[in-house]
Amino acid sequence: MMGTKLWLPIWLCRVVGEIALVYLLLGELFATYVLAESPHKGRGEVKHFVEALMRAKGPDWPCSFVFGGKSSAELLPHWEERTEREELGDGRVGHRRLWRDPATGLEVRLEAVEYQDFPVIEWTLFFANKGGEDTPILEEVLSLNWRLKVQSDGSPLLHYHLGSQASATDYAPQEAPLEAGQSRRFAPVGGRPSNGIWPYFNLAMGKQGVIVVIGWPGQWMAEFARPEGSQLYLRAGQELLRTKLLPGEEIRTPLVVLLFWEGDRWKGQNLWRRWMMAHAMPRPGGKLPRPMFLASSSRAYEEMIHANEENQKMHIDRYLEECLRIDYWWMDAGWYIQEQGWPQVGTWEVDRCRFPRGLRAISDYAHSRGIKILVWFEPERVMPGTWLYENRPQWLLTPYSEHPGLRGWAASELGRPEPSVTFNSATEERRFANIVWEPKTFSFHPGGRGEYCVVRFRSEESGRHQVEAIFKGLDRSTTTTEVFVVMKGDVLFRAGINVAGGENEARYQGEVILAAGENLDFVVGWGNGSHICDTTGLELTVSTPSGYVRRLSQEFDPFRNPSGCWSYGWLPPGQLPDVQQFRLLDKPTSPGAGPRLLNLGNPQAWAWLVERIDGLIVQEGIDLYRQDFNIDPLPFWRSADDPDRQGITENKYVVGFLAFWDELRRRHPEMLIDSCASGGRRNDLETMRRAVPLWRSDYAYEPIGHQCMTYGISLWLPFHGTGTVAYAAAPYYGSGPTPVEPYAFWSNVAPSLVCGIDVRVRELDYGSLRRLIGHWRELSQFYYADFYPLTPFSVSPAEWIGWQFHDPEKDAGAVQLFRRQDCQEEVYPLKLRELDPQAIYTITVFEGEMPQEALGRELMEQGLPVRIASKPGVAVFLYQKR
Repeated sequence: MMGTKLWLPIWLCRVVGEIALVYLLLGELFATYVLAESPHKGRGEVKHFVEALMRAKGPDWPCSFVFGGKSSAELLPHWEERTEREELGDGRVGHRRLWRDPATGLEVRLEAVEYQDFPVIEWTLFFANKGGEDTPILEEVLSLNWRLKVQSDGSPLLHYHLGSQASATDYAPQEAPLEAGQSRRFAPVGGRPSNGIWPYFNLAMGKQGVIVVIGWPGQWMAEFARPEGSQLYLRAGQELLRTKLLPGEEIRTPLVVLLFWEGDRWKGQNLWRRWMMAHAMPRPGGKLPRPMFLASSSRAYEEMIHANEENQKMHIDRYLEECLRIDYWWMDAGWYIQEQGWPQVGTWEVDRCRFPRGLRAISDYAHSRGIKILVWFEPERVMPGTWLYENRPQWLLTPYSEHPGLRGWAASELGRPEPSVTFNSATEERRFANIVWEPKTFSFHPGGRGEYCVVRFRSEESGRHQVEAIFKGLDRSTTTTEVFVVMKGDVLFRAGINVAGGENEARYQGEVILAAGENLDFVVGWGNGSHICDTTGLELTVSTPSGYVRRLSQEFDPFRNPSGCWSYGWLPPGQLPDVQQFRLLDKPTSPGAGPRLLNLGNPQAWAWLVERIDGLIVQEGIDLYRQDFNIDPLPFWRSADDPDRQGITENKYVVGFLAFWDELRRRHPEMLIDSCASGGRRNDLETMRRAVPLWRSDYAYEPIGHQCMTYGISLWLPFHGTGTVAYAAAPYYGSGPTPVEPYAFWSNVAPSLVCGIDVRVRELDYGSLRRLIGHWRELSQFYYADFYPLTPFSVSPAEWIGWQFHDPEKDAGAVQLFRRQDCQEEVYPLKLRELDPQAIYTITVFEGEMPQEALGRELMEQGLPVRIASKPGVAVFLYQKR
């Protein structure tokens, strides 16, 4: 939690600091405002649902399970039962319903919370074995199994969103009509709950509806089915749970939250935002997180790989020198001991070679200047060559991708897993991390210190050879490499994979003349100054003069190198690959033996992790704990389960994960947690109750994508963050001068904003950047206001997009409107919402051209004529009732 002292001016930035303090205090007052619109519409539906949860029997109970082959509707009426009610305070009433099976000792417990200040009900089911023997199989467990009637005047329309996949369409809103005979089923990809799909839904039926949200940082599923015209079924739960329970064992279901609304769907969304702020967001120090401006040197130093104490202090000083008042200094991945780049996680010790006095020297330095510290961790993923991997294998889960099939070669003299080649000889795809090998797929990967990786074809006859090579990025986190075809030292072909204008695939076709014994080399290098995520597929065919066709994928040999015409090797770093220095990869490998998952359901592993992370937070003076999660956990969970224990590893892991964060929060009640799972892939409600997503997507900086993300995610999460370089063409990593573009800056702003400019460059337009950040601070007072889209959603460069934050207590707000590069019209008639028709509003313009005053009715009915002369361009303004 940011303390007020962070906003006090320093001697170089007194005026900027005083202005910032005023707006911060205004924002804090707004965060505690009394709701202007009554939330009691829908309270009747909540009461009915509470009655169903706590009293209904048989098929009318809106949850279900099967135990020992019999349904809960059949079993529960015959079990011992009791109910409890408790006033929880803060407008909440707790309800508990317990059943006990006298034959097996199974206890079923439903815990629900009814909100009296909002039309909201939430609940979770728990199953505990209180007996002395294993229980029968518990399966088909549905936290929500609700049948509701479709009104004749309300055809169901399901509003949902995409999740995060590092794409311009992250959080994009979608809709699906539910006609008779139709159903829609949803589940995330790979066990991270907002990977691909968003676990938040709004089911509209005419002028009323219900928001359905699932809290489960694991593999959930939700189904909306309308088998016939008058009935609609809503089902949700852990996607796979079929297990016996051991004596003394307890498990839980996903959290389900329902919010009932009437009238306008957008008001229903804002009721959700208000409920989140009142009851379901972290409050370090008892207060909602304030809008924050952070800064990082990650782009310049490949996260923290090349960072050290001196250059971190220098960056902090430069921000203060330029009067860019930052609230947190952000230190990302790579500060720990590693040999292969920041992804090699599992040794959670500060690298004393680069930080001889630990991170504490930097945090103390920042604290002395009124700046707090954010530090990145990724404790769940464990990589080879780290302390956890080598010393605590009993705590680690392994994936099914370790099944036979993945084989490869590395260099023993380098003592590192890369450069390397890998081949999938299996008939099924193989995965680990974010890499997917289809059957018979060959890949190669450059080394961690600039080494090239090489596939060498050695001609066995003289003459003309026809060559076809396809290079393709295989890592879904985005491969960024440079590839070459080299003959006798001459580069015949050079292309970028997702760099330098290149796409994810590059093709070479050509005819070469080779004498017997001469080589043709196919090479992969870094491409963007980093070897991270650089697994590059290679499909290679060479037709010889005699007509014989040699195919790399058919002739890979995991036991001999070289083998026939093929050999696999590496080259030392250099500006270009020097094939005269070719060296063989001599070490056979099984790449599937790679990443592990620290089992948070293991009590010993959990206890070690709590003490280790807590110790680092205290010792290093960390103010904000950032946790990343760059691996799909589902194959690790499921490979650990026996047939009669399916889903148990996931269930205990999820419980352990939430308990881990709860314990950190208990020990550090002033500390905010940042949830990052490859940028936004673990943003379910249970996680968001404990953390905020300060890096909402790994799709960075591009304007249209981030305009769309703000449009989509703001409907659900009042607080989220991203980064800015104030430059539309900024690469993920990079340094040097960059122009300051208002369109790019405003496209990326959010309640949390981390700056990635290269402050070592003194010639940047710092004056414009200070102006933009000052305006953002003024606008940020409205981030906890109601949110209304003002245009249709679109990723098209020919469409406008915009939205409004409106504070009903102040009758004031903020608007952003974007004219994209292919929009033809210069003027957009922007119709605002929720204004007083009779009032006059004054308009404070930051960007764009428009009248300075307007009548509320005109603003809502005719629209404000906003002119944006440039394309792309932006309009940003505040309004206030006069």
